[in-house]
Amino acid sequence: MKTLLSILFFSLVVSQAAGQQVHSSLSDQKMCATQAKKFFMETDFSNDSKRPLKNEFTSHYDAPKKVCYVRINYTTRTPGRAEITVGQYVFDAFEGRALASYIWISEKGKKFWEVKPMECWVKPIGGTKGDCVSSEEFEAAVEKNFGLGE
Repeated sequence: MKTLLSILFFSLVVSQAAGQQVHSSLSDQKMCATQAKKFFMETDFSNDSKRPLKNEFTSHYDAPKKVCYVRINYTTRTPGRAEITVGQYVFDAFEGRALASYIWISEKGKKFWEVKPMECWVKPIGGTKGDCVSSEEFEAAVEKNFGLGE
């Protein structure tokens, strides 16, 4: 009887441990946020002389993979023209590797949903690069792979 109870208890402990997710500590999150800001400030994106309509970044620390991701959202209007360019990118904030890219440029006389992105791809660390054809696909892949979807 004691052996059976011991086996049941051990099975319960192991199954609970296997089901637990690894969460990042506050210090890891802070370290990642600091590095993401540093990465952003060292890029051309931080240069606001271009007068962007949107220029922001956010970070996410992936504890199981021990990777700090930075997402940059950048929107500009071509000076003297009506075209709008939307750029959304994900990088490894420490190594600088590009992990996802979405570039869309408006076209005169077309609704935004009628214009396909010029570039749309996501490449998870250790995975295969996958192309996408819409902002919705990009957002879903970025959320799934990096926890940075909008």
